[in-house]
Amino acid sequence: MSTAPQPEPRPFALPAGPWVGFVAVLLLFTLLIGIKGELPKFLSTGNVRVLLHEGTIPAIVGLGMLLVLISGGIDLSVGAVAALVTVVTMRVFTAMYEAGGASPANSLFAVAAGVSVGGLCGLANGMLITKLRLPPFVATLGMFGIARGVAVWLAGRKVLAFPLGGAPEWVNTVASTQHEFTNPGLWSVVLLALLTVVLLHRTVLGRHLYAVGSNEATARLCGVNVTRTKLAVYTLAGLLTGWAGVILFAHSNSGNPTLGEQLELDVITAVVIGGASLLGGKGTVVGALLGVAILGLIKNGVSLFDVPVEMQYILIGVLLLANVSLNQWRQRR
Repeated sequence: MSTAPQPEPRPFALPAGPWVGFVAVLLLFTLLIGIKGELPKFLSTGNVRVLLHEGTIPAIVGLGMLLVLISGGIDLSVGAVAALVTVVTMRVFTAMYEAGGASPANSLFAVAAGVSVGGLCGLANGMLITKLRLPPFVATLGMFGIARGVAVWLAGRKVLAFPLGGAPEWVNTVASTQHEFTNPGLWSVVLLALLTVVLLHRTVLGRHLYAVGSNEATARLCGVNVTRTKLAVYTLAGLLTGWAGVILFAHSNSGNPTLGEQLELDVITAVVIGGASLLGGKGTVVGALLGVAILGLIKNGVSLFDVPVEMQYILIGVLLLANVSLNQWRQRR
């Protein structure tokens, strides 16, 4: 039996493009903010904590999107699924709180329910793509509408708040930026990133993801179970989105069906800026996280330091086009 069509890259191999983009954005905003006389604030520990806090959710979703893009797919449902997770988590927590009062079990079951909903949505995406043979764009766009609609219905067209005095301490801890370097949400990103590296570069599933994304027909001929691989990757991506939804639930202190708007576009952009290919077969964890950091820097500079908002859109567009063009030029060579 022949080998897979294309070996996966080394765990920490990364094209120069994302690094150049990160340094360029950092220098540009350092210059713009320095002109305004706010450079110490931009480089302060407090602002670094804000950057890490705001980057937690897109980083977690980005890890799942990375897996999907490597396999040659795409997931447009992540923002709506994350919103649905916040609503389900709040509904389960409130029901248990009203039935039995405050208890650690309330949080445990609520979090488990939220993550499970994310996993089920991912599994449904995988089933639509593999069993009904729908294009990933169509399947996940349909799931986007379904998840958003179910979230609005479960929430009763309103934002769900904690019962009076019922918010658990862990929610306040995760939502706070005062101790971000010890924040459980941030450390979950570190742990999940390491696990994703192991998955991609030390497991059979990881090798199959790169093979399917590089050339699905050849991978099938080489003995790769393409259906099982796609089901696994969309389910894993859904579970990661479910966990990101739980973090979003804590950050917002609510179950809100309108959360997560534009999350899918931001995450896809970040992962592609980080070196992943929309055609599949390429991408690294370091690159994905670096892409999230680039977008985080841009949005932070625009929102906190009165940099013109048009700069955000222009920079994101230029970085995306430059990185994709650079990758295509390298492939032609």
